[in-house]
This record gives sequence, structure tokens and C-alpha cells, in this order.
Amino acid sequence: MLNGSHAAQFATLFDGLDFRPGRTVIAAVSGGSDSTALLLLLQDHLQRTALQVPLLAVTVDHGLRLEAADEARQVAALCASRGIAQRTLRWEGEKPGAALSATAREARYRLLGEAAADSGAGLILTGHTRDDQAETVYMRRRRGDGRGLAGMAAVTLFDGRFWIVRPLLETARADLRALLEAEGVGWIDDPSNTDMASERARARKALSGERAARQSEETLVLAGKAAGARVAEGRMAARLIETGARLVSPGLVELGPAISEADAGAGDLALRILLAAVSGREHLADAARAAKMRARLRQGPFRSTLGGAVLDHRKAGTFLYRERRAGWTGAMPARPGATWDGRYRLSGDATLPQGAVIEAAGPVLATARARDHVGPPPALVRAGLATQPVIRRRDACGTEEIVPLAASLFERLPAPWARFLPGFDMAPAAAVAGLFDCAEIPPSPWPGHNAA
Repeated sequence: MLNGSHAAQFATLFDGLDFRPGRTVIAAVSGGSDSTALLLLLQDHLQRTALQVPLLAVTVDHGLRLEAADEARQVAALCASRGIAQRTLRWEGEKPGAALSATAREARYRLLGEAAADSGAGLILTGHTRDDQAETVYMRRRRGDGRGLAGMAAVTLFDGRFWIVRPLLETARADLRALLEAEGVGWIDDPSNTDMASERARARKALSGERAARQSEETLVLAGKAAGARVAEGRMAARLIETGARLVSPGLVELGPAISEADAGAGDLALRILLAAVSGREHLADAARAAKMRARLRQGPFRSTLGGAVLDHRKAGTFLYRERRAGWTGAMPARPGATWDGRYRLSGDATLPQGAVIEAAGPVLATARARDHVGPPPALVRAGLATQPVIRRRDACGTEEIVPLAASLFERLPAPWARFLPGFDMAPAAAVAGLFDCAEIPPSPWPGHNAA
């Protein structure tokens, strides 16, 4: 166990976090000071509370630096010396020349998710600190990112199954390093942290030193206010979705007057969320364009597209459906667990014939299926059905649709939160899940930390 006064200041760090006895918890450990301190603090907490929770340290080697493999071995040695199980996972394959940081982040969480699935873990703890939060908000503020000013959430649901938990968001890096020094434990300094080609490195420099301390504090105050506002507005948008939107046939959502008549903030957000949910996008529809689109609802019939969704406003009502376009709703191999168009996941237990693909139903099949639907305008029913997924088997004799299997094998995902659901957005995500009959959003493992 940790010793001294430095350890005492972290005594309540994990209070309220749902560690389930017997279920593994993962600590993402790069070897830097933040993640190393997290690992020691987490082990200390589990030992002091006798929770009988297995601890697994997971190190991701991105393969971007020659030193990375040696650094992973140093982490493994530290874990072995303290009796902590450890795994090193390597990001294999070609690395992109552009958007490397974002792609590496996606690969890191994918590998952590695979480790969680293999070990039966439900929690993945990361070492993001108060300093990281300030840098994140500083960068987003310079980009004018409105909702992003809330910063990183203390809890984020990943892939609908695993909770990413950031218990150090209110802890300064200097305090963590003081703890490591008191324990006689070293850490690895990643050279990319000082590479001024990196936006984060430039933000870190801007927020360092005595003169920048005040700016850093102001940035964090801004993040707290933005987080509170995001949660409040999200709850209002969720109520609008629950009362003002309904799924009238597969792939076709009807909007009621609650959406068009709502105040700008929550009303625009609700429409942006619904556009993203219908189109399977990972990001909300453009705010300015969505606001103009919603304003037009009061001016008479029109039809418009935004972010891969079609809004059709007519005398019969206002409807949303997925835009059908090559490259968006096209064919892909029907592999178990595959996600199609950001909207549907194929069952991981699916047994399919060789050559099976997932693709949009298309107009011919949609016309046949639309005969059984009554109520909404037939043309809109067909448009919604045309972008629903089906499984087909292609062979030398042509294309054979596997109709009996398709519907039961697909799970509807709550876009735009199918991959990452920040704790800030629990309410609107639950509203989307209810609208599309998605799997229920699991409760947060840290209920008091859904806002920053």
C-alpha cells in the first residue's frame, strides 16, 4: 500500500465509483506520470477496501516510435514488481499520414475495448488530469467548439458496453508527480508532449508557467459552466424528442409540433440529434444549418437534406429519413459484430453463408414491403424502408436475399452515441434509444459525475 501524506490526499478519489466484486477493472497505463500514478492509486484503493476486484494494466504500443516497445516493457516490469497483471497491445498495420492523432485515439480505445471484452472488464480507467482538461478546453475554445467546451466527461460509455472512467480530471499533474517521487517510482516522458507541431503541445506550453496559471483556472471554470449548460440543454432536448418524435414505420420518423415550436436552444439541439440519429453520423448536424431548417418549418412545405438525412415537411406532417446515396448505404461484408452505416450492428452470433453482404434494401424491396404499412404517405414509407439493412448472398448466379434472417440479426444503434457516449449526454441518448427501440443505455457507474 502507498505510504505518507501524499497518498492521504487521494483517499476519496474513487468514492462512489461502482467497482463490482469479481469483475476486472482495467487501468490504461502508458508509463507516463499520470497513468502510472493512477495505477498505484487504484491498486492502493482496491487493497484498502478489500473489494476483491482483479486489476489489469493495459499498455497500448502504437508503433509510432522506436522507443515505445521498450517503454511498454518498463511498464510490464513495474507491474510485475507490484503484483499487477499487465498486457501490452500493439496497433498493427499501416499508419495514416493525415489525422494520425484521431486515428491513434480510435485504435487505442478499440484495443482497450478488446482487452475489456477478453478479461470481462466493465470499467476502463484512464489517467487524464486537470491539466489535460484545461488543454482540451483551451484547444476547443480556439476552434469555437460550443458543446465541446464542456471538455472531457468523467465517464464515457464506449461501444455501448464499456465505461471509460477519468477519476483524475480534478487532480493536478504536479500532485501526481509528487506522489510518485515520494514512492520512489519513476515515469516516462513522451517526447511528443513537447513537439510544437502538436496542437496539444502548444496548448500545454500556453497554459504553463505562473503567468498562465490564471488562464488555466479560467479555462477550467468555463468548462464547468459549459458542462452544466450542456447537461441541462440535453435534458430539455431529450424531453422534446420523447414528446415530439415518433417512429411511424421502419426508417421513418415523424416530427410533431413540439420540435418546431420549441425555444431555439433545445429545439435546435433536438433536431440536430434526430438528424444524426437518422443518418447514423458520429457528430451532430451543423448547428447553423439545422437552425435555418427548423425555422423553415413555420414557412410552408419543403424538402431538404442535411448531414445524410432528409427532412420532408408537407401537409401530411414533417418526416425524417436516411438519405440513400452510394458510399453511405452501400454494401459491406456481413461479418458478425460489424456496424453498418453507423445505425445497425450485426449480431456477433450470426452464422451467415459465404459471400453474404449487408446493404440497403433499395427501392424494389422497399416497394414490396411498404404494402403492409398504413398511415404515413406511401412514398415516405418506401423511402424509409429503402435505407434499412438487408443481408444478401451474392454468387455466380446473381443475388439472393436472405430475408428471414435480416431483421432478427440487426441491433439498432443510438447514433450519434453508438461509439462514444459522454456522461453529459445520457438523457438525449436515452431518448434516442427509446425512439428507435435500441438496447437500453446502461446506468452510469459513477452517477455523481455525469457533469464536470
